[in-house]
Amino acid sequence: MGESLSKAIIFDFDGTLVDSENAIYQCFQSITKDIAPERESFAKNILIGPPLRETASEILGIDHQDKLDKFVNLFIEMHDEKAIQHSQPYPDVANVLLTLYSNNVLMAVATNKRQVPTIKLIKYFGWLDYFELIECNDSHEIVRDKCKMIKHIKSSNKRFENAYFVGDTINDGISANLNNLRFIKVEYGYGSNQNWKNILIHKSINSITDLNKI
Repeated sequence: MGESLSKAIIFDFDGTLVDSENAIYQCFQSITKDIAPERESFAKNILIGPPLRETASEILGIDHQDKLDKFVNLFIEMHDEKAIQHSQPYPDVANVLLTLYSNNVLMAVATNKRQVPTIKLIKYFGWLDYFELIECNDSHEIVRDKCKMIKHIKSSNKRFENAYFVGDTINDGISANLNNLRFIKVEYGYGSNQNWKNILIHKSINSITDLNKI
């Protein structure tokens, strides 16, 4: 492992460390079918990654914004129940995290996923000790975007000031670029079909194990 990489890494969660796609899509489609059935096709094709409220608003469309709170509340109730059953780490993630931790790599998570299911999954997978910080969009009283989460992580520990950020969507890339972090794009996540031409990518990887080659 390269000397510079051994300093610090900040990870996105869904689409990078954990595949929660089935659980999330099941919830989106079930709720939409119930409260706005004519928008079901949008629920089937929505990008996973942005904050829940933003995604729910896009699914519902302009004519159903009055149902936004109901959608969000139903999703929270349904997804938190399904999170462990329908989410799993991507191949080799557990081994790579253990190796990085054993090599004293400082690690953190910055995710638009809510804190309750994120911590629930991290504890279930046995990863809690690996991360110095776990920042979710609702970790603090004011909901924050990923750019602000990363800024908070950097300010909490100086070793994160020159960290790599590993993620799978354009939003991850933008957030890393705005915080002057080297962005490592994982090719197996949810953002493979996005337009990446304006994102500064330090390295693209096809497997989490490729982190060992950087």
